[in-house]
Amino acid sequence: MVTKEEAVQLLQDMIQINTENDNEEELARYIQEFLTAHGIESELVEFAPKRASLVAEISNGPGKKLGLTGHLDVVSAGNAEDWTYSPFSGFVDENKILWGRGASDMKSGLAALVLAMVALHESQDYSGTIRLLATVGEEVGEYGSKQLTKLGYVDDLDGMLIGEPCNIGIIYAHKGSLNYKVTSKGTAAHSSMPELGNNAIEHLNHAMLKISEAIAQETTKHTDPELGQTFHNITVVTGGQQVNSIPDWASFEANARTIPAYDNQDVIRTVKYVIEELNEQEGFDLNLEVTADQKPVVSDKHSPLIQSILKVQQQFPSLQVPAQLKQMEEVLGGDLSGQNDLPSTLVPLAVSGTTDAAQFTQSKKTFDVAVYGPGIPMLNHKIDERLPVDQYWDFIAIYQAILSDYLS
Repeated sequence: MVTKEEAVQLLQDMIQINTENDNEEELARYIQEFLTAHGIESELVEFAPKRASLVAEISNGPGKKLGLTGHLDVVSAGNAEDWTYSPFSGFVDENKILWGRGASDMKSGLAALVLAMVALHESQDYSGTIRLLATVGEEVGEYGSKQLTKLGYVDDLDGMLIGEPCNIGIIYAHKGSLNYKVTSKGTAAHSSMPELGNNAIEHLNHAMLKISEAIAQETTKHTDPELGQTFHNITVVTGGQQVNSIPDWASFEANARTIPAYDNQDVIRTVKYVIEELNEQEGFDLNLEVTADQKPVVSDKHSPLIQSILKVQQQFPSLQVPAQLKQMEEVLGGDLSGQNDLPSTLVPLAVSGTTDAAQFTQSKKTFDVAVYGPGIPMLNHKIDERLPVDQYWDFIAIYQAILSDYLS
């Protein structure tokens, strides 16, 4: 059995391996060596140079097959000088708070899943199969989960537990995420002679207005009882090169958070329709590029996997929602009672954020999905990301119990 000190060291080592949107192979090899030392075989699945996912499996006779997944990459740490402690130190302070990029999102969740798998391999307190899927590129593109799904690694699963930071709820459904870019081409000219040019920014502005109006009209027609409505935001606008020149190029990028009734393909069709209509008008030359396409996920909130989590969680007082909220308040130094959207007990949740489930659920077989893991979601992607060591340790224990119960 791994000690608490060894578990903390594992997480510290993982944080000290910089995987900012890249370099996941180094971390995958580190985890592979750790698993090998505990008698578990694994394989690297290369995505690109220096980028590889990791797949490991243990079995104990016939039974259900459960996938455990977490991503190896983290988002940029930004300016390291803005951090209280170095973002890749994994420093543990006097209050037993562990600091670093990935402490919450989500190297703690991945480490806890790995340690729970090792513990069950040693105890044999389960039946069936446990398969670990540690993925590359979740933060930008969900590349690893998409690749592993295409290669058939999840086609035989009965359930999947995702260790993303969600310590006060169990996510069973989330919106999809669609990123797209529209480019407007024009003709450059001196700003004193605009009649000789074709202003790409003016045409782009018109396109932004028309596309936003068209999508807004469609979203009001479709409401999901769990996820609400699709929403759409233009988030990046660029164009022009010089203040006294008519711009010959401009673009905007947008993100839509989608529901099954008005999903990614529906949004794309709306954008294409508007662009095609505008391109028939004089001066318009608009092009569409889809840059990310992550489908909405809706699983059964009464599934056996979620029921196992709800049942087992009752045995862990420190992981009850009031205790977790108090712990987060201590770390954040603020009162969370004023936030009306926070649950008071552990319940299944539908959220707007996306996970690797968007790719994994495109497999040939439908399976239970649950997102439940250590972390402080309010600190995800932020400077001074951190996590209480006790919460991480508690999740190692509850993961063992969940796996045993679900696979019993």
